[in-house]
Amino acid sequence: MIDKTKILAGLRGPKTRRYGLRFLIAVAVVGVLGFFVLPPIVKSVLLDQLGTALHRKVTVERVYINPYTLAVQVDGVAIHEREGVGPAEETVAGFDSLYLNLQLSSLLRGGPVFSEIRLAGPRLKVVRLPDRSYNFSDLIDEFMARPESTDPTPRFSLNNIQIAGGRLEFDDRVLDEKHAIGDIVLTLPFISSLPNYVESFVEPAFSATIDGAPLALTGRSKPFADSRESELALDLDKLQLAQYFDYLPVQVPVKLASASLDSDLKLVFREEQGQPSTLTVSGRVALNDVALKESGGAPLASLRRLEVDLDALDLLKRNARIERVVLDTPVLHARATPQGTLNWLDLLPKAPATPEKTAPAAAQPAFAWSLGEASVKGGTLQWLDESRGKAVRASVEGIDATLKHLDSQGEKAGAFDFAWRVSAGDWLKVDALAIKGGQINLAKRELLLGEVTTRGVRVQALRGKDGVLDWIEPPALRAQAPAGKNGKEAGSRAGNDASWKVTVAKYHAEDVALRFEDKSIRPATIHTVQNLTIDAENLSTAPGTTAQLSTRFGLNKKGEVAVSGKLRPFPLDADLALDLKAIELLPLQPYFTQKLNVSVTRGQLTLKGALQVHERAGKEGKDGKEGYAGGFSGQATIGDFHAVDKINSADFLKWKSFYFGHIDARLNPDSLTVGDIALADFFARVIVSPEGKLNLLQIVRRDEAAPTPVVPAPAPDAAAATKGEGKASAPVAEKAAPPMPIRIGKVTLQGGSVNFSDNFVKPNYSANLRQIGGQLSGLSSAPDSVATLDLRGSYDDVAPLTVKARLNPLAAKPYLDLDAEVKGIELTPFSPYSGKYAGYAIEKGKLSLFVKYKIENDQLQAENRVFLDQLTFGDPVESAEATKLPVKLALALLKNRQGEIDINLPISGSLSDPEFSIGGLVVKVIVNLFVKAVTSPFALLGSLFGGGEELSYLEFDAGRNAITPAGQQRLETLAKALNDRPSLKLEIDGRVDVERDREGLKRALMEGLVRTQKRNDMVRKGVEAGSADDVVVEAKEYPALLARAYRAEKFPKPRNLVGLVKDLPVEEMEKLILTNIAVSDDDLRALATRRAQVVRDWLVSRAGVPSERIFLLPAKLEAPADKVGAADDKAKAKASRVDFSLK
Repeated sequence: MIDKTKILAGLRGPKTRRYGLRFLIAVAVVGVLGFFVLPPIVKSVLLDQLGTALHRKVTVERVYINPYTLAVQVDGVAIHEREGVGPAEETVAGFDSLYLNLQLSSLLRGGPVFSEIRLAGPRLKVVRLPDRSYNFSDLIDEFMARPESTDPTPRFSLNNIQIAGGRLEFDDRVLDEKHAIGDIVLTLPFISSLPNYVESFVEPAFSATIDGAPLALTGRSKPFADSRESELALDLDKLQLAQYFDYLPVQVPVKLASASLDSDLKLVFREEQGQPSTLTVSGRVALNDVALKESGGAPLASLRRLEVDLDALDLLKRNARIERVVLDTPVLHARATPQGTLNWLDLLPKAPATPEKTAPAAAQPAFAWSLGEASVKGGTLQWLDESRGKAVRASVEGIDATLKHLDSQGEKAGAFDFAWRVSAGDWLKVDALAIKGGQINLAKRELLLGEVTTRGVRVQALRGKDGVLDWIEPPALRAQAPAGKNGKEAGSRAGNDASWKVTVAKYHAEDVALRFEDKSIRPATIHTVQNLTIDAENLSTAPGTTAQLSTRFGLNKKGEVAVSGKLRPFPLDADLALDLKAIELLPLQPYFTQKLNVSVTRGQLTLKGALQVHERAGKEGKDGKEGYAGGFSGQATIGDFHAVDKINSADFLKWKSFYFGHIDARLNPDSLTVGDIALADFFARVIVSPEGKLNLLQIVRRDEAAPTPVVPAPAPDAAAATKGEGKASAPVAEKAAPPMPIRIGKVTLQGGSVNFSDNFVKPNYSANLRQIGGQLSGLSSAPDSVATLDLRGSYDDVAPLTVKARLNPLAAKPYLDLDAEVKGIELTPFSPYSGKYAGYAIEKGKLSLFVKYKIENDQLQAENRVFLDQLTFGDPVESAEATKLPVKLALALLKNRQGEIDINLPISGSLSDPEFSIGGLVVKVIVNLFVKAVTSPFALLGSLFGGGEELSYLEFDAGRNAITPAGQQRLETLAKALNDRPSLKLEIDGRVDVERDREGLKRALMEGLVRTQKRNDMVRKGVEAGSADDVVVEAKEYPALLARAYRAEKFPKPRNLVGLVKDLPVEEMEKLILTNIAVSDDDLRALATRRAQVVRDWLVSRAGVPSERIFLLPAKLEAPADKVGAADDKAKAKASRVDFSLK
């Protein structure tokens, strides 16, 4: 048992009495401090701190502190008006009494815990000044200027809150109105951010009178429940908000034109022992007939009704469960201002010029939310762009959308449907755009559009003369950073966010039409797309996703385009089937007509095939570089094509069909294969203008004066250095890449014609090459391949043309073995040319050409045979450009006795020679031939009949006029040529060498004297003898006959002692005879004449050349010096000769 006597004795002991006394003294000290010392100190601090913070005079009647109950009561607090607004004695805020009861548990909870709060007679007077500011705007501005707090949510617990006798007065000096809310009573069981348990004894309630109209809100509590739950009902019916909007204590850049508020809300205060308190809002709230305007009066937004059903909104735990949101007939007005800003971004607070550095914010739990269903009915978005000088308007109307089952955690995807229509004047119109079966997953950042349908789309675009596209351009906006953030932070955050994956499971578009007018070119052109339909499946931004695509549309008036197949956007991979029908070329003409002198008047493209495009990684491409690979296989036809020569206003090129079949074109590695090419019923026009310009060379327009770049010559030192460096660092020649493989199976030409008109010559000339047809087979770039060509045609429907060849023009070293011929071209139409350049019209004649060309190993061997039949020049034609050469002589030289000219012109050369030109060689050979015919006619005859330039003369022995055997052979050749060229006339010019022929003629006369002596002997003997020239003197007879002739001559002779003629040796006698024979110049001329006559007689009598074709010219005496300047052959010839010339 406990001994009570001992216990009482212990309590009465001295030690116990000492502790008890100390405790009583402490209690007394606390009482004195609390009741008497602290109240004036607290009052002084309140007056000082509140006055400084509020910039206003503050008065406090009394401060009462009960240290034993931890209760504080402040009475008679008044805040006076600031200077310049009203009388300093006027009270604008205050209260009669504020009672606070603090709990000792605050020390354990880490935050203040009040068991009871009573506020009696609170009052506030708000004055709106004429400048639309408020009497306390300075406090609001100061508060808004403070940096955003990064402190965590404070810990507190407020319980049994009671406000009674409150009053709010509003003095609107702008509208000269006054409003008052009086008799304000508010009771709340608790407001807490930390778990605590304090006995509640008040019910939630609110009551007041608004301008005399009573308002009462009541609630209920469950004081005996474990959760200490209290409820407060907030029911409002058509509360007009617009009349109170102007009285907001802060200035906002918008105006609320109309709005009414309906609510059926329930505020639930709940606190479970050991758990944080909750303040939950649930129920329904709605806004009706909302109209929001910009400060300038422009409409900003409006809606018929916004209704929100809250399942639970916990403000303390930062989570919300929204059951339903309905937005009825919302209208949003978005505008890009002339200053380049968006009106909605202008409403946001401006970012400070230099953001202040703040400490990192304490981590707070993210606000969690979930949405059951949201819907938009009849929504509209009005867009106005004034940023580019002229107003551009657009609207999205009929917006209907539903969104279900969406939450911030993203545990499951939300489903949505969407539909709207778009109108942007004439530029854009969409009758219907709908999304069905959509799903959005915020956690995975995935957006799935189940079925997207577009119908009734109309697009019009215009490109102006300045080349700028005049369509719905993006607004010209300047950068606008949101408040509190800078561009760098925003960009960094955006860069860290994972990109969204957007997938369209099924897409269908129909009744789509586009119209594009391009005025940047001349003439302006219009392109149209009509009846466009698109069907696609599995479109996605996810890399590696392949979609199925099918589209069909009409292009311009007649064209039809169909595309279908597989498409992978990232990385690009396409396998598409293309079908293009009757695509008109005429609408494309304005894009190149300014660069060409050819105008396309009609033409259609038809194409069908498969297109593959594959984006390759670096290791796949050429030389390890990224690139694209792919190809096209199919067929194409350009049909009904017609082009006009704009300079000459004549048809230039046309055809019925230009077909390319079995095309197989490949990219990376490159190759081209065409199975068939067929050009049918084609026509080409070649025109030489009156100015002498060929239309084929004028297809592409050239600038009249193209600048020539001037490269300054380097200084000598620099040039030398450059030259030296070039030698030292000459790059090694890279190996040439192999040519692209090309193979063309067959090229067919049918029904072709070419018309040639020369308007440069007068009269004009024209010719036609018709019935062109043929085939080229086996064309390939392979080195060992050889193609065959068989081409036929007709020149003016009279002269047949044939071309046959074996060739490989695509090989690195071209190969050609060609035979071509054209027979019987009438030459009469060529009279304009012959008159212009030869000076004679063509009376008749025909031309045939036979050519053989062979190119192998870059070496050319060619034969060009020209056959002219019965070419005859007619009347002379006056022409300043006609040659001065005797063209008729040339014609006569070339034409045989049958009236034919048959010329073979072989040429050869190396194709590797940079100056080598086949055409140039042929022209050069022909020109040389005619020049030779005129300047060296006998050389030409010699080349045809043998001999050479020596046919132009005939040599005689000195003093003689007898034709030598060699001379007879030369005359035979000349006679053959004259007989084969009946148009030629021969002139014979007898010549003598004055010195040699004088001596030779003396010897000939001496020999005549000798022959005369023998003829006399023959007559005496009775032997018949003719002319002395016919007598032949034998060598053994010569000395005796010479002596008789010597004695017969009448000139002084040496005599012996007896006076008789002295016998002399043969040499002495010859010398004396020659010395005493006189030969005059007339004798020499007679010799020259006899020589010409002898040649004439021989040609006439022996060769049968008609005498009327031979003419003798006056004899000429020629000294040795006369040979200077003569032709080479004649310069070497004797002066004792006859010269021939042809006419």
